[in-house]
Amino acid sequence: MALAAPDAGPLTVRRLGPDDAGVYHALRLRGLEEHPEAFTSSAQEEAARPLQWARDRLADAPARPHDFFLGAFRGPQLLGIVGLQGRYRPKERHNATVVGMYVVPEVSGQGVGRALMQSLLERAVALPDLVQLDLTVTEGNEAARVLYARCGFAEWGTLPRAVRIGERYLGKVHMVYALR
Repeated sequence: MALAAPDAGPLTVRRLGPDDAGVYHALRLRGLEEHPEAFTSSAQEEAARPLQWARDRLADAPARPHDFFLGAFRGPQLLGIVGLQGRYRPKERHNATVVGMYVVPEVSGQGVGRALMQSLLERAVALPDLVQLDLTVTEGNEAARVLYARCGFAEWGTLPRAVRIGERYLGKVHMVYALR
């Protein structure tokens, strides 16, 4: 993926929709391939899914009002993605989970991840039924852990051996953010 120079225009974060399915799917697959330890989904699973799966995931759904995905763009280039997925059982409706954060390494350190998280938090605060967000970060992914902590997420525990890649097990650090 050839990317524009860092000064090739302003960064724009916007909600992704079904028309973004192709670029979203490609970037998600890239993230899964480059960082298999960071995600519970695998590149093999993602590659086997039809493009319609991504279209459906990015579409508005009245039954899932807390679900959305954001993309960070510089011009037409998608540089990063992050999503929010609500929980819809009556006793859990006040919670949602941050999912699928990935920023291309070519723009590492340029504030793309922070811009995505800030936009996600602004949108989440505007959803009156949400009280808190949670996420997990794989042990050893210090850059992500520090980003989330700087955005206000607090660690509350670790699930050992949460992810298995080959014969290697990795823990998932759980983090929470109070919206209200």
